[in-house]
Amino acid sequence: MSNPQRAQQRTALAYGIAADPHWAAAGSTRLAGAPELPDRRATRAEAGTPYNLTVYDLALAHDQALEDFARRHGLSAEIPAGRTALADYAARLAERSAQARTDYEQLRLVHDLQAALTIGDAGGLLSRMVCPSCLCWSLVGTRTPSGAWAAACRVRRCGPEPGTPRVHSLAQVVRYHLNPRRDAAAA
Repeated sequence: MSNPQRAQQRTALAYGIAADPHWAAAGSTRLAGAPELPDRRATRAEAGTPYNLTVYDLALAHDQALEDFARRHGLSAEIPAGRTALADYAARLAERSAQARTDYEQLRLVHDLQAALTIGDAGGLLSRMVCPSCLCWSLVGTRTPSGAWAAACRVRRCGPEPGTPRVHSLAQVVRYHLNPRRDAAAA
């Protein structure tokens, strides 16, 4: 028996089983008549957003910051297109000088903190950094009135006035955290 004959035989067997009411479960197959169309129709005019736009905006801001870093420390004509190529180019630029390396480390740490604060996982990062004012391990993420992320100190004595916490920008906290002279001053 050839393959086309076997295929026809299997197809005939499948149709035979489907037509037998003994094998058809209630609601699984239609035994007779044309299928009915439901009265309900889709109400959406457009598709839903497939991902969190806040995280996407954060990624775009990071790309813009990498591009600004590349303009400051490299040649504008050499800046590549594409997220991965731009990140590789910025990492190579950071290896050229000490100033570029420090600037790149600050840029990455600020954006890591922003991403962690955005997704709600900043406790691990902020708890490893000291407050630049009182040198306590008491920073928590907060929003400024403009909507940007910042770090507030929980120590009451650190505040500029009673009841008002001291708030530092993420860039200030990172600059202090990466400052090599801070350890010598504390000792």
